This record gives sequence, structure tokens and C-alpha cells, in this order.
Amino acid sequence: MQQLNLPSKQRLMQRKRQTAKRPSGIALLEALVALVILAFGVLGLLWMHQQALVQQRQQLMRAVATGIADDLAERMRLNAPQRALYAKAWGNATAATPDCTATDCTATDCTATACTRQELAAWDKQQLQQMLQSQLPEGDAAVFALTDVPNWWGIVIAWRDANETYRTDTASGSPACPAQMSCWRLLFRPDR
Repeated sequence: MQQLNLPSKQRLMQRKRQTAKRPSGIALLEALVALVILAFGVLGLLWMHQQALVQQRQQLMRAVATGIADDLAERMRLNAPQRALYAKAWGNATAATPDCTATDCTATDCTATACTRQELAAWDKQQLQQMLQSQLPEGDAAVFALTDVPNWWGIVIAWRDANETYRTDTASGSPACPAQMSCWRLLFRPDR
């Protein structure tokens, strides 16, 4: 009743004081919650970007491995009578040939001089090793004859990948992919 008797100016001042006494921390709390939500959104976007970069790198490594395997398969097709000389196990950088010792192997440069088919096979394997070392992280290769299909060969290219994104099975005599590496396999017939 007292408020009714007060002049309108005083009632207005009293309302202003009551509203000024209310806590105004709600707006600050809302701003902090919005900031946390925004921070999680930005972190999610950064994580997705990082995952996309990892996938892009793996696709690049797979494309390089495909190119290296295709190049060697074509070299083996051109020198099909000597395909047995192309056999290679994991980590076996050079094969024992008359021109190679355990520490030094320089095959005849078949681009500069005429080569026999055996020298061409050694040159091709040396080119394979150079491509693996220069284009793939800790690149390695295995070249093998398939055990269950006559006259067919396989090439498995491996590169360092802690996530082991691409793996190959051991079907048809294919060597198992080494630990902490991704592998890509090509099966082909050299005489076609």
C-alpha cells in the first residue's frame, strides 16, 4: 500500500534499485559456455584437418608405390626371358651377380651402353632400389613368383607407416607385409 501512495517518480527509482540488485552473472556464464562450445568445435575441425592430411599422405604413398610396381612390371615384361633374375626378398637391396660384392654393386648403365639381358636385369633392380630409396619413406620391395599360378609374378612395395594403413595377405606365396609398414601388391604375367 505504501507503494501506491508514493509518487510515480519514486516508484520508478525503487524498481531500478531492485533490478540493479539482481545478479547479472548469468550473462557471463552464458558467454563462457558459448566459448567452450566454440573451442570444442574448433578443436574438432583441427582434428578432422589433421586426419585428412594423414589420409592424403597415405594416398600419395600408395600412388607412388603403384607407379614403382608398374614400372618394374613393365621392365620385367620387356626382359621376360630373364624374369627369374628379378626375384627379390624384403631388405635384399642387391642380388649377387658377377659385378657385385656384398658392399658395392654398380650395374652396367644400360641407358649409355648396350647390355646383355642379365645386365639389364641387374640394372633394372638397381633402378628399383634407387626409386624406393628416393620416393618412399624406408621403401622396400619383394619380387616373387606365385606359388599357385604358373608364369605369374608378384611385386609387393612397402613403406614406413606406423598405422599400417594398407596391408597385404600372404595368398599365392606373397611375402607378409613387414611390421609398421604399409604394402601394395601387384600380380602380373611378365610374358604378356
